[in-house]
Amino acid sequence: MKKTKFLEYYNLFIGCFWAILFITLWVQFLPRASCLESFLFTLSFTICAFMFTTYASKVLLKKALLRRKIPIFLLQTVIVTLLLAFSLGLVTEGFYFLESKGIFPVSALISETHNPLYIEFLGMIPTSILVISGFCGLEFFREHARQEKSHLEEQLLFLRNQVNPHMMFNVLNHIHILMQKNVDMASELLISFSDILRYQLYECNNDMVLLQRELKYIQDVVEIEKLRWGNELNVDCQWEVENDKKMITPFVLISFIENAFKHVSRMPSEKGYVNISVRQKGEVFTLMVENSKTPEPPRKKEGGGLGLLNATKRLSLVYPDRYKLNIHNTDTVYRVHLEIKLS
Repeated sequence: MKKTKFLEYYNLFIGCFWAILFITLWVQFLPRASCLESFLFTLSFTICAFMFTTYASKVLLKKALLRRKIPIFLLQTVIVTLLLAFSLGLVTEGFYFLESKGIFPVSALISETHNPLYIEFLGMIPTSILVISGFCGLEFFREHARQEKSHLEEQLLFLRNQVNPHMMFNVLNHIHILMQKNVDMASELLISFSDILRYQLYECNNDMVLLQRELKYIQDVVEIEKLRWGNELNVDCQWEVENDKKMITPFVLISFIENAFKHVSRMPSEKGYVNISVRQKGEVFTLMVENSKTPEPPRKKEGGGLGLLNATKRLSLVYPDRYKLNIHNTDTVYRVHLEIKLS
């Protein structure tokens, strides 16, 4: 998240840096020369530094990263650094010429401290190295953060595209089973499913949605499960939401709900149960899902678990430092406790 803020305000930061550098140099030079000369000297100095550092960081560095030719970039940077040092030496030489011609009065800034051009050139090399290496380092960090952000967005899109077909497959499978047993119930299920599908189609590409809409989606899914299970399952839900206008990333909760209904106990001697508790107060959102399990001997692992894996990945991508996930798994109970700090 800090890198994202850095990307958002990078250009503002760079602009402020150059402004502060200009003012600092001008204040430093002002007591040693006239106001106009110190201003023009500072302006010339800053423009030279800006041109060469921008070329090195925005052009050469980007090409090197794109083509993966860092050794060539290092050589190019050395050349640009020497050219900048020479240009700064020329600026000093130019103002010395103007003072010698009487255009500006002789000053302690130029004439009284004047050295041959090669001395000025050598003296400007450390400054050139500092400025160019600093800006190239910032630009490298910016490009790395931008690529990382792009990679995270691609991962999120990939995970979303996995979630939607997974949910559709489960619901359509339920409808198929009910069509053979209870047509009226299948019809109700199909209507509820249309609301779910509408939500998936219109919200799947949004980074954030209203908590109200996400919870309505979950409630529709729970109602479908209630219809499918009928009297064979006890389902208890609690919804305590202080502000349903808060924003949350879509489809990050549904996998925990689906998992509970998928693995709930199916013993004929006793009813299974699924307990769902949703609470939101202030910035804290809490989801607790618990379901009964049937003790089973170890067996070969079947395909599955994609939904929970995706949910965990999306939580780590969208809420890297703002969520806590605890899973309690025994032979008879599976419990998930998720806490998210909403923005």
